[in-house]
Amino acid sequence: MEETWELKPKIEALLIASDRPATIQALAQCLNVGEDEVDAALQEFEADLLAADRGIQLRCRPHGVRIETKPQYADLIGRLLPERKAKPITSQALETLAIVALKQPVSTGDINAIRGIESAGTVQTLRNRKLIARSPRLGPRRERIWRTTQLFLDTFGLASLDELYKEGRMEEVFASVYSAEMVAEAGKAHSNNGAAGDVEAS
Repeated sequence: MEETWELKPKIEALLIASDRPATIQALAQCLNVGEDEVDAALQEFEADLLAADRGIQLRCRPHGVRIETKPQYADLIGRLLPERKAKPITSQALETLAIVALKQPVSTGDINAIRGIESAGTVQTLRNRKLIARSPRLGPRRERIWRTTQLFLDTFGLASLDELYKEGRMEEVFASVYSAEMVAEAGKAHSNNGAAGDVEAS
């Protein structure tokens, strides 16, 4: 049995080297320790990274954990690496993204009806940016059905879609298009679907 202080640097090295989230099970197998030991080390490591003098954080996802830069340094990283600078999302695209996030799975036809305009181009833009993806579910006449992706959660700092329904989060994520009507739609979608549902990777 290894002490937590011994496991933390090993876990840090593994997560930095990995190009995708790692599960607790995979880390435990690699380190030849129990999953409880890895979980305890991750919790302590996460607390360490919350310190103001650290530029990275530990993000826990349903499919694993990973090390990410803290959101407040996104602009700084964009200056050094312009190709990684996030492109702004237009209000039209954000409005469409909000509909998909709150009503998913939702068809292009439903999005058009809610917005009152043809939205195929905006939907395609969001798909190209990998913020939404096609759902395996088919609509009437095999119409395309859309869901948000893991990148959507990552972009807006959400651990899951359920976080949208926490007080203040919806206004924060969809600030420029947030409205009372959106609240009503969100309530309907959340009650109809129960949990907001799993996202599909693009």
